[in-house]
Amino acid sequence: MPIGLLTDCIGVLLGGLAGAALGPRLPQRISRNITVVLGFSSMAIGINSIVKASAMTPVVMAVIFGTLLGEVLQMEKHITHLFGKAVCRLPHGEGFEMDHFITVVVLFCASGFGIYGVLVEGMSGNAGILLSKAVLDFCTAAVFAVTLGVAVAAVALPMAAVLGILFGAAGMLAPFVTPAMLQDFMACGGVLTMAAGLRVSGIKNVPIANMIPSLLLILPLSAGWLLLS
Repeated sequence: MPIGLLTDCIGVLLGGLAGAALGPRLPQRISRNITVVLGFSSMAIGINSIVKASAMTPVVMAVIFGTLLGEVLQMEKHITHLFGKAVCRLPHGEGFEMDHFITVVVLFCASGFGIYGVLVEGMSGNAGILLSKAVLDFCTAAVFAVTLGVAVAAVALPMAAVLGILFGAAGMLAPFVTPAMLQDFMACGGVLTMAAGLRVSGIKNVPIANMIPSLLLILPLSAGWLLLS
């Protein structure tokens, strides 16, 4: 049973509800500054993941070619359209912005740290990484929900779906994935997390959803690099 995965998703759900309840009681100035600080924190987490890469070459290649693929497929546009229909039925915070909401969706559903934790739990049964991450995600969801509203709590549903599929596939991937490949995967996810931080803090509006295919390319590229080196 994916105990860590379920705990992490519940953390996002409860954090989103708590932040949405707290939001109207906080001045807009505080909400705005907290969001910026959260963006900086995301960048720090991303950098911490990137430095753990076994080899940066496959990571860079995955990010470049994955982003090109995402641009061709216009993933940001399609994901925005999809979630726009769903979110319009939910109550929003006063500072709700669809760009920020899409960033939150990608941050929770495609975080390298989260996917790494799911793969570890699926392969070994060790839920420790995701149990620790659940505490962090509770706080993160609460901070985002202060400005974005209860829509953040709803992110727990696609998050559970995406990570659940990966948990199911982890057993099949286990014989082929080495620790070095997992490190490169986490580093690739770290690039996406850092890009999300840049976007949340308002430094650069990175098309983060278009970068998602990078996570599909990193494992085969890392495996190929290991064979050549």
